Amino acid sequence: MLFQMCYGPEIPSVYEVICMQPDITLEELKVTFSYSEKSDITSLIENTLSFLEALQLLEKKENGYFSLTSEWDDLFFLKRLADIRKMELNNSLNYVFSSLYFELYVKPNKMYIDDLHYYVNKAFSDTVVGKEKINAWKRIMECFGLGYRMYSGFYALPHPNLFRKLVSNQGSWDGPLIQYCQEVIHPIVPCVWAGQIFTGTLMALNLLHKEKKVRLERKQDLPYPSYGPEQQWNWITI
Repeated sequence: MLFQMCYGPEIPSVYEVICMQPDITLEELKVTFSYSEKSDITSLIENTLSFLEALQLLEKKENGYFSLTSEWDDLFFLKRLADIRKMELNNSLNYVFSSLYFELYVKPNKMYIDDLHYYVNKAFSDTVVGKEKINAWKRIMECFGLGYRMYSGFYALPHPNLFRKLVSNQGSWDGPLIQYCQEVIHPIVPCVWAGQIFTGTLMALNLLHKEKKVRLERKQDLPYPSYGPEQQWNWITI
């Protein structure tokens, strides 16, 4: 199950160790990451392994754990969440975990939700998600760049480094902004619903525009909608 009591940074760390040491056991992982002989991090390691198994990035065999990809990649992790959202049943906790960002933030184009625990259980009424699980979701999403924990809620403003990496990895582009978001960004970071681009995504792209890593502009007489605070963008060049 994806709802695990994780913090975020330990997830790629554990995965990278497994990549370097196939067949590593739970006991060996505990020794690797314990800061003292008296510390007990069993639950943290077990939760991390369960999270990676739910992502289908890890396989447990008799001798130990094996990674299913060559190395950890934040973008691949987010892509796996998007894939899980399509595959899981609507009443499963994995579906809630992987769909929460899209359903509560992107669809209504809402960047901040205060009492996230309340709204998750209201939106996904077929499941019951505890407050600690929601807190874990917020920690993991903040760690991997989808926003920031704020008070009892979550502010869905993507981190600049996430979008710098996403844009750089996806290569050059010169075309309609809505098409770029639909074809390039949305499969990794959900950002489009009913022809509307999520405001958080537009803010992240605008920052890259100011850094001259992308160019946002408006071209006249094109059959594409415009976006931005003054409806000034309908074209993007990478």
